[in-house]
Amino acid sequence: MLHEMPLALRVEYRNFNLCPHCESIGQDPLLLRMSESMPMISRSDGKNFHLVLADRPLPYPVERHGARSQQLSLCFWYADGRPPSATNSSLVLFPAVSENGHEIYREAEYIADLLAAKLVQEHSLAVLYRLSGNSLRKVNY
Repeated sequence: MLHEMPLALRVEYRNFNLCPHCESIGQDPLLLRMSESMPMISRSDGKNFHLVLADRPLPYPVERHGARSQQLSLCFWYADGRPPSATNSSLVLFPAVSENGHEIYREAEYIADLLAAKLVQEHSLAVLYRLSGNSLRKVNY
């Protein structure tokens, strides 16, 4: 599924290992992740927040015995604000429409853009979202 972000919602920094947000507030700028199996997907405005894909896409729900999951999940970590800013997590569910790694990567890029836009506008994220068409819907649990 191809998506295009409006130019107004794009952030200044994309796919970095050294975070300009952390650097600007005097913290260690090196971003760490749980899994290095995908290329770095990160976003920042350079001053107020950073967002990073923390792990590889995982089936949702994760069941050992059963049919192949129709959904994947992505876990993102983000920090918003000045120190001491805690790292928070946000999980996004999306349809497993392809097993092609390039298509999943593009979908993860698009989801990162949507989350970054929410951080710019709302300064925080929900714990759980579902990708619905071209937007993220908060999931109450």
